[in-house]
Amino acid sequence: MEEKEKDEALETKKEEQVEETIEEVDATDAEPDKESKKEKKNKAKDAKSKLEKENEDLKAELANLKNEYLKVFAEMENTKKRLKSEAVNDRKYASQKVCGELSQPVDMLVQIVNMPAPSPEVQNYVIGFQMIANQISDILKNEGLVKIEVKAGDVFDPKNMQAVQTDYDESKEENVVLKVMQNGYMYKDRILKPVMVVVNKKPQEEKEENK
Repeated sequence: MEEKEKDEALETKKEEQVEETIEEVDATDAEPDKESKKEKKNKAKDAKSKLEKENEDLKAELANLKNEYLKVFAEMENTKKRLKSEAVNDRKYASQKVCGELSQPVDMLVQIVNMPAPSPEVQNYVIGFQMIANQISDILKNEGLVKIEVKAGDVFDPKNMQAVQTDYDESKEENVVLKVMQNGYMYKDRILKPVMVVVNKKPQEEKEENK
């Protein structure tokens, strides 16, 4: 009987040892699982940080591309406006060169036909040339060519006059026009040719003596 009890006790002890061994093995197997979860968490965190950085980089790249697009768009709009303005000016001032080249010979023709004729026969020819000169002048005027009206006694204006010579007339104020040497012309809103004038200027020697 005692032997049987001893065997049973021994058997119970073995079973307990086996259970303890199993628990230790289970506990040992659980550690890698815990470590694996931690690694997965760290990897997920790293992946999230990487995605956030890529997202920020993409936002910065998008903003840069948007700025570049706006710059290119603004340049294109400015180019379109400039080309449109140039096209308008080309049409507006299309006759400028021709008017400029014809202004001087027509001006000379007008001066010649307005001179006194030496005889009645010549006067008949002069009348015909006057009509031609007036017709040409009217055509040029319709195209936008306008004579700049300047006469002796007007104050010199460098905007539409050019002093080709100076003289001094003490009976007149300084800086006034003494004589118009050549007519000047406007083409629409542009100065095509300034008026060539003689300007009244006191000699420098006289100025210094009067000081």
